[in-house]
Amino acid sequence: MIQYDKDGVTLFYVDANGKKCSHNLMEGAPYSDMVIVRDAQLQAIRENTQTAANYETALANAQVSVDAGHTVPAPAKPLMKVVGDTGDTTFLPFDPPLKDLVPAAPTKSLPSGGIKVETPDKQAILYNMVFAMFRKMFPDA
Repeated sequence: MIQYDKDGVTLFYVDANGKKCSHNLMEGAPYSDMVIVRDAQLQAIRENTQTAANYETALANAQVSVDAGHTVPAPAKPLMKVVGDTGDTTFLPFDPPLKDLVPAAPTKSLPSGGIKVETPDKQAILYNMVFAMFRKMFPDA
């Protein structure tokens, strides 16, 4: 990733061999090329963030349908855009990997003659408790 040096004007990056490549504002075209590549890198970061957010939304919508018992295809996983320090653009899988669609849990059938147990309504229980406290504190209300 191309970065500004400590002076705030010089742009630099470290290549694969560990060599620091830099250009100063006064160098003209090489510096302008680095600014363009840096802008492309920052734009790629913004695009990747939006792409990942769109995928998460599509996956959440599909997961709701799967949880409801429907069979839906998983959304296609997008690729991450990577702009190298020399300006070359490649598309790679996201790192860390994006989530996958989780299949619905198998439903357990009741054995023959089994009794279905209703789960308590916790919201109704909480309401009744608060209502009882209110009646105790304000008996005339």
